[in-house]
Amino acid sequence: MKASDFNNLGIKPFNKGLSDLGNNIYCYLQPDGGWGWSNAGLIVDGDESLIVDTLFDEKLTEEMLESMKKAEPLGMKNICALINSHSNGDHCNGNNCVETKEIISSQATLEEMSHESPEMMAALIKQAPEMGPLGKYFLECFGSFNFEGVTKRLPNTTFSGETQRKVGDKIVELIEVGPAHTNGDVLVHVPSIRLFLLEIFYL
Repeated sequence: MKASDFNNLGIKPFNKGLSDLGNNIYCYLQPDGGWGWSNAGLIVDGDESLIVDTLFDEKLTEEMLESMKKAEPLGMKNICALINSHSNGDHCNGNNCVETKEIISSQATLEEMSHESPEMMAALIKQAPEMGPLGKYFLECFGSFNFEGVTKRLPNTTFSGETQRKVGDKIVELIEVGPAHTNGDVLVHVPSIRLFLLEIFYL
């Protein structure tokens, strides 16, 4: 199927980079979407923005942030909050790259973040060549990421159940649905346009 065929169906092709969902809301995608190639979101209203998730390492996150700044230069000057949808490193290892005072997650996500560290992943990458078929598979999945350059930054605001934030005039609802993919998964809902930003899909 050609890209034009997807467009005729109203479906956007799975290309790397920032996709405009309308109403100053974006998703950032990384083909092929396999192990570690996660997604993220951006919500903007006026001169404020909110980011949903970062990426598996700081280089990838910086690349993502640059594309967001090009799309929304005014809003990206004031990032009111960063949301971590869950504890896996491919959604929070780039937190330190985001210039914001508030990082929000569920309480369960914060507790679970201690179980997976960039240092652990970096050590496994070094050991993988001596681990036989398992090590080979591990490198195929994670060898493209630079875990040694990650400075872990944890959420400083947590909640359980539901909470809200405002981005400009947009109400953003944070809804805890874990245990699901992890113990503390959070969905991000923009009720004014009936849009959900999930850790895996955008609906």
